[in-house]
Amino acid sequence: MKKMWVVYGNTESSDKIEPILFSTEPSDEILKQIAMDADGLTSEDELDGPGDFGTYAFLTKKEIEIE
Repeated sequence: MKKMWVVYGNTESSDKIEPILFSTEPSDEILKQIAMDADGLTSEDELDGPGDFGTYAFLTKKEIEIE
């Protein structure tokens, strides 16, 4: 079986982060960028939120098997 990873979530204001599929496990840098994009932040913004990587986005990463 082949493995894939799916990342999805929501922001503190209940905006949905649509599922994103990866053929390899996404790095923390990629996950941080997804969270920042979902929250509308840039690298110059202060990251002091309660969510992932200091944003206001909350991500879920799951490993799935496909046939």
